[in-house]
Amino acid sequence: MAKTLEIKGPIVVVALLVLTGIVGSLFIALGPKATERAPGVVHIGVRYANEMSLAFNQYGKDGPGATIELIAPDGTVSYKLENLKIGRNLMPLQDMADGPYTARLSAPGYHPREIPIVVDGRMINPPKGVQFEKGTHADYNMLGVRFEVAEPKQVAEPQL
Repeated sequence: MAKTLEIKGPIVVVALLVLTGIVGSLFIALGPKATERAPGVVHIGVRYANEMSLAFNQYGKDGPGATIELIAPDGTVSYKLENLKIGRNLMPLQDMADGPYTARLSAPGYHPREIPIVVDGRMINPPKGVQFEKGTHADYNMLGVRFEVAEPKQVAEPQL
C-alpha cells in the first residue's frame, strides 16, 4: 500500500495564519506605494429618478448619457467626460492641479447636479463639513448622483 502524506489539523491552521499574516503585511507595506504610482480612478455612480418608468425606455439600458465636468474656481472646465452610463463609471484622474473644484454632472432632460470636491494628487475627497444636496454623494475617489427629471419649459401663449 502506498504511503500518503498526512498533515495534522493544528499544523494546517498555524500555516494558514502565518501565510495570512505575511500577505496582510505586504498589503499594508506596499498599498500606499501602489496608489502613489498608479493613476487615480474615480468611481462615478449615476442613477435616474424615473429609470423604472416606461418613458425611460426611450434611452435604452444605458440611459441618456450623462456628462461630468470638473470646474476650476475661476470657472474654466478642467476636465470633461461624456457618455456616463447607469451604474458605476470609471474616470481616470491625472494631470489635474491640486485644489478645490466643482464636479458638475448633467444629463439631457434632467436637472444638473454640482458636487464640491478637492483634488489632492490623484485622488478626490469631499471638503470637510460640507452638506451635500439631496441626490448627491461624495467620498474618497467616489461620486454619486441621482438625477431628477427637469420640468418641461412652459411656453407663454400669445395674448390676443
